[in-house]
Amino acid sequence: MNKTGTTALQKHLANIKGSVSDSGVLYPDTGLIGEAHYSLSTSLSFCNPTVPSEWKKDKKELNSSLTKEINKNTRKVIFSSEDFLLNKPFTELKSFFKGYPIKAVVYLRRHDHWWLSAYTQAVKMKHLPPWNQGPQGFINFNRKKNKTYGDYRHLVDRWANAIGKENVIVRPYEAAQNQPDLAADFFKAIGEPELAEKLPRMAVRENSSLPMASVQLMDIFQRIDADPELHQKLLAHARLFGKDDTRHVRDMVNPQFLRNLVDSYQEDYAYIAREYLGREDGQLFYEPLPEPVENWKWHRWPTQAEVAQEVLKVVNQK
Repeated sequence: MNKTGTTALQKHLANIKGSVSDSGVLYPDTGLIGEAHYSLSTSLSFCNPTVPSEWKKDKKELNSSLTKEINKNTRKVIFSSEDFLLNKPFTELKSFFKGYPIKAVVYLRRHDHWWLSAYTQAVKMKHLPPWNQGPQGFINFNRKKNKTYGDYRHLVDRWANAIGKENVIVRPYEAAQNQPDLAADFFKAIGEPELAEKLPRMAVRENSSLPMASVQLMDIFQRIDADPELHQKLLAHARLFGKDDTRHVRDMVNPQFLRNLVDSYQEDYAYIAREYLGREDGQLFYEPLPEPVENWKWHRWPTQAEVAQEVLKVVNQK
């Protein structure tokens, strides 16, 4: 899934691909866009309509390129793309990998963390969004618009039906369950514990989450129909606006809403834990659940006057 350390893991795999190749595990150049295999997933029809056309390659060309990369020592080939979570037909994927055993590894993040992270990403990326202001507006809109968006049970069962349940490897994305780091957890998951032990550790990722004040102002600025240059300046200004704020996106949401959100997925968590991880207790995630806060109060958003003042600062920049 997106928002489960995928970018960091892809970067790490790209950095160490020479070392893992020597051990018989290939992270191929075939299908790479940057450090992820977006060209491969696109070419196998796992993509959105807005994907750049140049990402789509001829499958014979991809096959030839991959064949050249595989050598007599290659035991496993790793491809990574978040787009494989999309609800697309498996026909082209199964045809492309015909004759090869396929396993799918999926990392799942508890939904309160996942939805809030997805909201923050959307605030950075989506101009003139269709949802109401704030995390709850984003979450409620997307849950209603697309019932399978963020539906983990639907995702893992889809892959199980396509390639066999025994070939779907589910891992919870949770620090305590991904020790000593995400890369080591991944290599253990694919049956390479020796590599997990001997390879360099992943770089410690700095906390890049935006403070609450920045997110609020960006959410507002994304709703202004400004020209592209001014729009980017406003967003850049919003990032700096909250630099001294110690609050984060989670502080914008009533803990009771988050608890209700997690509770709504508990049946699916239990199913996945039992069916795909063999956990009879049905426990998928171990972190403490969100606890309701008595007399919780909303953090106020910037007033119209405060927003206007920040816009003027940007407009008047030399």
